Amino acid sequence: MNNAEAMLEIMRACYEAGGRGIEAVPMGAVCNAIKIMKETYSDYVVTGSTIPGPNPNLEDLLEVDAKIIFVHGAISDRKNEKLFNLLDEISSRGAIPGVATHNPLSTISYVFENAPEVKAFLVPFNANGFMMWDQKALEDLVDNHKNYYFFGMKTVDAGRLEPRKAFEYISQHNICAVAIGMVDVEEAQNSTRMALEALQK
Repeated sequence: MNNAEAMLEIMRACYEAGGRGIEAVPMGAVCNAIKIMKETYSDYVVTGSTIPGPNPNLEDLLEVDAKIIFVHGAISDRKNEKLFNLLDEISSRGAIPGVATHNPLSTISYVFENAPEVKAFLVPFNANGFMMWDQKALEDLVDNHKNYYFFGMKTVDAGRLEPRKAFEYISQHNICAVAIGMVDVEEAQNSTRMALEALQK
């Protein structure tokens, strides 16, 4: 978490396998590693999520030119004024505001109704239905809203799904990108290749 060089090795391995960006939570040394990636690769794209708590750490994400910043699910799922304040701040600072959620059906419906300008969502989406609540209902919601951008997280269900199967499932739905947790170079290479094979068909 605090070793920028170790994270940089994983980011480079992912890039060399075809991954052109990161979904970052601005904690530890990740933004230091991202700065080096952006200096090295001009096409490296950053999206990010705020952190829960009193300081969402927008500054670090803006410093690495995050294109989309998702409000963390711990905030968005409460559906209160803090969500709207953060969305406004993200937008006013020049990034695209998005919503991450751990309670997707309820929160997405709420955002559709109360913040129609938000078009990007980071949602749990995987073949096991982990954290999706009602899997079929969420699949229908995602697939029937083609004018929104859905990013998948928890896509391999914390390692319980075989990656190839996981990404085949994703490829059948209206998911435009996936965030994959990676802990070493080999995993980064293999997961990235398998994801691209499935998603670029």
